[in-house]
Amino acid sequence: MESVTPTRRGRPPISNRVIRVGGAMAIVALLRERSIDADALMAAVGLPAEAFGHPDNVIPFARLGELARLAADHTGLADIGLRACTRTGLEMLGTVGYLVANSETVGTGLAALQSYLHLHDEGAAPYLQLEGGLAALGYEVLEHDVPGSEQITFGALAIAANLLREICGPDFVLREVSFACHAPADSSAFASHFGAPVRFDADQSAVVFDAGFLMRPIAGANPLLRDFITSQLRETARIGDGEVAKDRIQRVMRTLLATGCIGQDKVARAFGMNRRTFARRLQENGTTFRALLDAVRFDAARVLLHTSAVSLEDIANKLGYADVTAFARAFRRWSGASPAVWRRQAAAAFRG
Repeated sequence: MESVTPTRRGRPPISNRVIRVGGAMAIVALLRERSIDADALMAAVGLPAEAFGHPDNVIPFARLGELARLAADHTGLADIGLRACTRTGLEMLGTVGYLVANSETVGTGLAALQSYLHLHDEGAAPYLQLEGGLAALGYEVLEHDVPGSEQITFGALAIAANLLREICGPDFVLREVSFACHAPADSSAFASHFGAPVRFDADQSAVVFDAGFLMRPIAGANPLLRDFITSQLRETARIGDGEVAKDRIQRVMRTLLATGCIGQDKVARAFGMNRRTFARRLQENGTTFRALLDAVRFDAARVLLHTSAVSLEDIANKLGYADVTAFARAFRRWSGASPAVWRRQAAAAFRG
């Protein structure tokens, strides 16, 4: 019998990743509206009562997931992550939100979101993907074993839809919404919020819209404020050293993997380096591009295997493998088990 022995390669533990609470502030209000002791639930997951006292507070990403899962259990709302974010817009996204709102066009605003959201949310990677006249703004949790990660994703895409409506204007509509997780028993709130067809057990979590909106200027954008915010964020996002450097590089790689455009040259350019300088920087940090790519693919594969019913063929294609055999061979090398066995054992472990 094969055994599942997943490992995290070159990444800090998930408990070290934090998220700004601004986007999730309403979850506490939802609990209190239903006469549920929000402070007790926060204490149960190791959060202080004042954790949601200000939108700029940061908490462990995993703790937010645990709180959302407890909130879903206590309220009976399997879509509570969505409900908590239906009214959350740019004003709650802090500095990154201000940069998006003051970008020249919708496309450059979303590029800024992709580049800098990690400063507010270390547990996931946003990405923008273009295909056949459509654009997909996606959100991908970086680790497969975060309790309540589907609730965080529900909320993230609810915010993404609100953000697009704000910067695109009143004629904006979504074409489709997909989630790389199982559907709740009642998904009516999703159709109501997104106003578009919603699919679950997909190979990505994303909102899809006409790519033509990317060229649209953002009304009221202030170029001086945009330049100032950009300079501040660039300084904060410098690549760093050691595990911090590896984590930031892997985050960029995860984003590029989701868009289908990953490659060492592209990753190097994302950090303002040429291929040779980038390779030297990796060597200084005790790693290689191939090692980081393997880690990124392994993490992405486990998320899809654990949270959705997407086929092995689709996972192989999403991760850039020629076929499912090549993917299965690599996954067995990483984990010691085939993808199918890992999926079954992970599901059994989750059921307890």
